[in-house]
Amino acid sequence: MEDDFMKEDLTNEDLVQLEAVEEELDELAAGDASEETLAIKPQKPSIWKRMGHWLYRHTVYAWKRAGTAKSLLFIFVFLIFAFYAVTILIPFVWMILNTFKGTVDFAKNKWSVSFSAGFSNYAKAFNYKVRSTTVAGMYLNSLLVVGGGVVVTLISCSLASYTIAKYKFRGRGLIYNIVIIAMMVPIVGTLPAQYRLMKNLGLVNNIVGVWFLYSGGFGFNFLFLYAYFKGISWTYAEAAQLDGASDFRIFVQIMIPMAKPALTAVGVLTFMGLWGDYQTPYFYLRSMPTIALGLKDMSDQLAYDPNYPLLLTTAVVATIPIIALFCVFQKTIMNNMTVGGLKG
Repeated sequence: MEDDFMKEDLTNEDLVQLEAVEEELDELAAGDASEETLAIKPQKPSIWKRMGHWLYRHTVYAWKRAGTAKSLLFIFVFLIFAFYAVTILIPFVWMILNTFKGTVDFAKNKWSVSFSAGFSNYAKAFNYKVRSTTVAGMYLNSLLVVGGGVVVTLISCSLASYTIAKYKFRGRGLIYNIVIIAMMVPIVGTLPAQYRLMKNLGLVNNIVGVWFLYSGGFGFNFLFLYAYFKGISWTYAEAAQLDGASDFRIFVQIMIPMAKPALTAVGVLTFMGLWGDYQTPYFYLRSMPTIALGLKDMSDQLAYDPNYPLLLTTAVVATIPIIALFCVFQKTIMNNMTVGGLKG
């Protein structure tokens, strides 16, 4: 009915052309198309055209669903984040593609796609030595240093944030303000005094000293956990106190399980931050290079004998744990919520 209604508004010439097109489509469907019809048969659109059509369809759909004003805002925000994603993905893809090149191919054209070296750069990367330590050894050092750093960070930050968030005592507000002010001081400003303290304590070139530096209970992790503990109802603790539970037992058996999503997010973010930290091992753990410190020293060594595909390969290998960890825990990080309930 709808097709008949549309045809009533067409002229005789338009109807003739429409019938000719319908006949050609019927021939194509039956497999009896002529050579002229096959010659003008449309080709499969490229991936860029399909992406454009997908974007156009979803944009029109959003426009109709949300209205003009909201759709314009959606398109504007979408384009901003799309541009931001491209600026991140292009360098990373470029880095991966260049790991399969030799030094000659890389010097000729840094943007070409070539697999002349195959996976040989990856084999060389694992056997490359920095301070008499291979990349595999630096991986183990990083896991040991970063793993211990995550543990001491979670312990110190959870204790400090829980105490200040849930207990009322004189000076609590002052401590919170000091934390905010301390975050404004550049780390370079405290580095000389920090190094002198570590040297006097005999903690330079000692992994315990690095863990000691990572054990500060304040900073962003403190603020994050402080806000989380602040949102947990104290009714849980009051019910436990009626049963004779101590403050430490309430913290360990009630508050920590309820704050598990926040602690997991803090642990993952801390691991990612410490994995790329080369400054702390550079000053305090020179005898035990981590993967981040090894990349820094490797770039210094290759400055005199450039082998950028090898350096890029080592960088790709170094980012694998970070990418894997984020892919596994991305929902925990993004959907961090308090889970719990009271029986009424």
